[in-house]
Order: sequence, then structure tokens, then C-alpha cells
Amino acid sequence: EVRAFGEGRVLLNGKSVNNWDGVLPRSLFFYLVDRGMVTRSEIFETFWPNLTVREATNVFHVTKRKISEVLGIDLTAYWSGFYRISPDIELSYDVVSFTDTVQKSAILSDQSDSAALDLLIMADRLYEGDFLSGMEMDWVKSRRVELAQDYGEALASLAKAHYDTGDKEAALGLYLRAAAHNRNREDIVISIMNLFIELGMPADALIAYERLSEGLEDELGVMPAPHIQELATSIRHELEQAS
Repeated sequence: EVRAFGEGRVLLNGKSVNNWDGVLPRSLFFYLVDRGMVTRSEIFETFWPNLTVREATNVFHVTKRKISEVLGIDLTAYWSGFYRISPDIELSYDVVSFTDTVQKSAILSDQSDSAALDLLIMADRLYEGDFLSGMEMDWVKSRRVELAQDYGEALASLAKAHYDTGDKEAALGLYLRAAAHNRNREDIVISIMNLFIELGMPADALIAYERLSEGLEDELGVMPAPHIQELATSIRHELEQAS
């Protein structure tokens, strides 16, 4: 059982694997599990881009052997130019479960609201923290961003489902969590602003707008869409009138 959400943990036959004989075997293990199927050149480019092929080959095989020693079984099998998870291993991987659940919820969203809602709730439970939060390799960081965005999307869908049933407080909480993972998503932020207004909290709506504005300026060098600026201007005007 591989759990990559959060700091990352591995259970082998129900027992926790803690001694990896170094950082590199653990990192390569999670990479191979997450990729599922990968070429040698992709592995070398990710882990040892500055080594010659011969040097990278030596380090790779030593590291892969350490993983096998830790697990007591070969993690991968080589087939048709790809390293893939060995068919002798029965693998349960939380990231695969999460992505499958999110995809299924999107497919069912127009067919069965209750089934889609159940899947979104399950996806929320599976996401127990950012992907491999203790690692800072480039491949980990890019994967972390990708999964966080997927999670934010799932939270936004879950928020809309709660809003449609009239549970505005729950919807707001979920939208705020979604924005934390997709802070420059204008559609999420305008939903937050409108909910704050509906709940009688216009000042908080402006705070949400300012965060969006700062994020877009810092990361993309743009301003929020005109209709969002107009909403913020309208809120400011009403607050000034009230004071």
C-alpha cells in the first residue's frame, strides 16, 4: 500500500516500510510507483540529467537494487522499452484511487447527482495532504501542483453541490478550501464573493477579491476580469454608503 498524499508512507504486507537506506531509493520508489510505466531515458532525465548514460546507468541499477532489498521483491519489470510495476506486486496507490474517483465523478455529474456527490466526498477523504510534502525534487513539485489543482476542482464541484441544496455555509467553506489550492481561479473566487454577499459579509468578499488581484498580478501580471472588478467596485460603494 502506497500513500503519497502527505509525507508519504508505504505498507508492505501490513507493515510500515521505514528504512530506505537513503533518500534516493525512497524518491525513486515513489517516482516509479507514480509513473507506473516509464522509460530509462525519462528516469535518467529526472534524476541524473548531468551524468553520462553510463554513470546514470550504474547509479540507477544500484538504487533499484536497494529498493528490491528493502521490499524483498523486485519493484519493476522491464518490458518493451519500459520499466513497469512488477505483475508479482499487488499495489494499492492512493493517488490512482483519487484521480480515478475524480474522473468518475466528472463523468457521472450529468447523470446521477447523488453518485457524483458520493465520489467527490470520497476524493476529499483520499486527499490527506499535498503530494509527498517532505520532498522537493522538481518532478514532485510539478506533480504536487497538478494534483492540488485537481483537488481544488473536486472541492469546487462539491461546494456547488452543497450550494444547490441550500447549504451556503458548507459551500463557502469548500469554496475557500478550493481557492487555497487554485488561488488564481476567478470562477471560484467570484463564487466566494457572491456567497459572502449572500451571507451578509461584504467586507470578506472584498478580502477575497484583493487576494485574487494580488495573486494574478504577482504570478501573471494581469488584473481580474472586468466583471469581477465591477463586483468589487459595487461592494466598496455599498460599504461606503453604509458607513
